[in-house]
Order: sequence, then C-alpha cells, then structure tokens
Amino acid sequence: MFTRKASLYFALASVVLVLGLFLQDWQLASMVLPLASLFFFANFWGLPEKLELVVDHQIVPNDSFGDEDIAVKITVSNRTGHSLGNVEVTENLPGVVTLESGASRVLTQVGAAETVEFSLGFDSPIRGRYRIGPLVARAQDPLGLYLVEKRSEAEILSIIPRPERIRGAELRPRHLGPWPGTIPARTLGPGTEFYSVRGYVAGDDPKRINWKVSAKHRRLMLNEMEAERVTDVMVVLDTDVSFYEIAEAELFERGVRAAASVASLLLRQGNRVGMILQGEERGVVSPAFGKRHERNILYLLAAAKPGRAMLSTSYVMTLLARLMLPARAQVLIISPLLDSTIVSGVRDLAAAGYSILVLAPSPKEPTRFESEQEEIAYRILMLERSNTLLALEKICTVAHWPADIPLSTVLREVKRPRIMIRV
Repeated sequence: MFTRKASLYFALASVVLVLGLFLQDWQLASMVLPLASLFFFANFWGLPEKLELVVDHQIVPNDSFGDEDIAVKITVSNRTGHSLGNVEVTENLPGVVTLESGASRVLTQVGAAETVEFSLGFDSPIRGRYRIGPLVARAQDPLGLYLVEKRSEAEILSIIPRPERIRGAELRPRHLGPWPGTIPARTLGPGTEFYSVRGYVAGDDPKRINWKVSAKHRRLMLNEMEAERVTDVMVVLDTDVSFYEIAEAELFERGVRAAASVASLLLRQGNRVGMILQGEERGVVSPAFGKRHERNILYLLAAAKPGRAMLSTSYVMTLLARLMLPARAQVLIISPLLDSTIVSGVRDLAAAGYSILVLAPSPKEPTRFESEQEEIAYRILMLERSNTLLALEKICTVAHWPADIPLSTVLREVKRPRIMIRV
C-alpha cells in the first residue's frame, strides 16, 4: 500500500496536472514528470512484487506473581528471496511499563530468508492484566513510497495475586460431597478422628483393633473413625470499596489477596471451589477441582478492579450460587460491607440452607480528613457498616478482619454458631 508520503506526492501531481490541462500550460503540466519518475524508480528498486514477512512475539513468563522480570521475545522473518533494508518493528506496550532493556521501536535490515530477533525487558508491573502488542512490522522501499505491514495479535500478561499460606482454617458446611477430604462428616468412614468402638467382624482391618479395649471386654474390639469429606464452596469477592479514596487501594488489595489465599487453601484440601467477582469488573469461574482450576481463579482475580457494580451484590450472589452450587453447600463472602443491601442476599441464601461465612476486611481509619464534612461522612458510613455487621451476625458466621491481623489468625478463630433463621 501507499505511504502517507506517497499519497501526498500523488495528490500534488494530480493537482499540478489538472491545473496544467485546465490552463493549457504545458510547462506546468510537465512538472508532473519528476514526481512520476519517483514512483517509477520506487517500483524498479523498491519492494519485491510478493513479500512474505512473518512477525511473532512471546511474553516470558506470561503469568507471574509480580516478583520477577518480564521479557518479550520478538522475531521477524523474511521468507522472500530479496533483502529488506528498511524495516520498522514496533511493539505497543501499556503505559505502566518502563523498559529496562531494549526498545519498543526498532529500525533494522532483514536479509533474504533471514530471521532477526529482539528482546525487551522490564520490571513486573502491579497486579493486573496487560495487553502486550499488537506487534507491527513495516517494510518500506528506499524512497518511502510503498509500505507492507504485518501484525501479530496482542498477548496478555497476567500479574496474579500470590496466595498466602493459611493454616488451621476450618469449614463446617451442612452439605458434604462423597469424596474423602478434611471436613468431619459426623458419620462412620475413613478419617483420623475417633468415633466409637465395635466388635471385630471377619474381614476387618487388623490394624484398627483396639487391644486395650479388647483385653477389657475379652473379645476383639475395633476402632471406628469419623469420616472426613470435602464440600462445594463458592467464594464471592465484593470489590465495592468506594468510601474514602486514600484507603480504597489497600482495602481492595487485601480482599483480592484473601480471595486468592482462601481459594488456594480450599482447593489444596480437595474441595470443589468456584469464584464470583462482583463489582465494576464482573466474572465467574464455575466450581471445579485441581491446580489448573486454581490458576483460572487467579487469572480472574488478576483482572479485578475496584468499583461499584451495576447489579447489586445481593442479587448476583444469590442467583449464581443457586445456579452453580448444590443445596446446603458453603458460600464464603469477602466484602468490606459498605453496601447494606448485601444483608438481604445473605438472608435469602441462609433461608435456602446454605452455610455462609462472611469475611469482612475492616477499613483503616484515615490519619487526617480534608474537612469536617468529610469526617462526618466517614463516621456515618462506619456507623452504617456496624449496623450491617450486627444484622449479618444474626444470620450467619461473620469474621472481622482488622488490617493489622494476619488472615490465618482471623480464620483460625472462626466458630460456626447455631443460628435460627426466621423467614
């Protein structure tokens, strides 16, 4: 295709020719000849008639926890028999990226049937998903009149939250699946906790014989263990932290890290885990098992952004939980509780028999306020949040999470009370 320079020359030549013919001024019309000769020589010494240029780029690694450098490997291949002496390679990078090595725009030569390689390097940006590219290579003739452009589609760089190691956290859902796991099932079966003893029956495992009790009863007695199973869990992350700009980022990132950590813990325990991202950015990962599924959840959390949702959290979590979870399964809600409408959704889920745990990160109080009105607004919002907490504590288990307390400590102290639901 023509370059901008060629288009301007062509337009100039057309204007001069039309004026020359209109005015019947042949000297003016003859001024078109130098411009026409440029196009002639550009065709004679310019780009080959058939040009096959192949470009590609690869992000290494394409997902990271944010603690390593990122490299972009670029390759440009000339698969024709002619050398290209004027090739411009441009990699489009997001504004948050500051290059440590290499350049995003390079002018180079590519010989016949030759492949050239470039590399860019930069520090890992903060958690998020970033478009790297598209990569564009443009080959021009020596006079800059003709242009061939090839593109490679943008690649996604995911900086995912690193799950924290959590120990001692336990769930007590009403529904358990048929698979062995870590949650006491209050029934006989494979497990580690003692349940009862019974008489030995032919075919029982001799390793389970309780010799002390057998000696007392003068017959073989067997230990029965309490079965341990897994459950289905839906983690709901509420990203509405719109209350005070200075503290929003810290509160939001705590919620994201908590969602990643809890999901990782539950999956390691063998549970089937799903994720609902509710806020300005919405997304859903259906419940499933395994390490690959954990990665899918972390990819979803990498794209999370703070902001108020168009649809209420109450409506979304009630609808999706009922669509994706069996009755009486576990729902874990991570929310700063700045939206009081969440109470109605929790009440509906509890009435339907779901086990609900609300993890509520507490906002840090600002060190200063810009005005007295701003301080009054903050106090009113915190009072409304306290009322929301009191309402939720009458319905389900609520874990308060102050900013200076480790998440493991908060979850380890969670006890599931017996609560009567009125509907």
